[in-house]
Amino acid sequence: MSHDAHSHHITSPQLLWATFAALVALTLLTVAVSSYVHLERFPAQVFLPMVFDDPVDVRWLDMPITLAIATAKALLVAVIFMHLQHDKLFNAILLIGAVVFMVLFIGMALLDSGQYQPQVETYTSDKEAMQNP
Repeated sequence: MSHDAHSHHITSPQLLWATFAALVALTLLTVAVSSYVHLERFPAQVFLPMVFDDPVDVRWLDMPITLAIATAKALLVAVIFMHLQHDKLFNAILLIGAVVFMVLFIGMALLDSGQYQPQVETYTSDKEAMQNP
């Protein structure tokens, strides 16, 4: 089998530095969302004043936002550093399929974890009551 059909691609330093900057920016965005953005008092009335009068509790969006940022970073690494943009389409389809199944798996696990929330809250309150008699 000949290796002549496969060509090698050299990624420019500008693209590598831009990818690095994007990864750093997305990491800072993840830290900002998890630490500094208060989703329990999100000012939704600024964006939709006809629907909301008071700040809205959207803490449930914390995990989907964080996972979306992490997925974007993983895709950047796969496309740029692993050279998927120059590879065969089949490999990209495999990557997309793996990401879809990962999202489905995590989604099903999160849906199931809601069923056990009352037991977790009972356990937590019992543990706190035993520590502080």
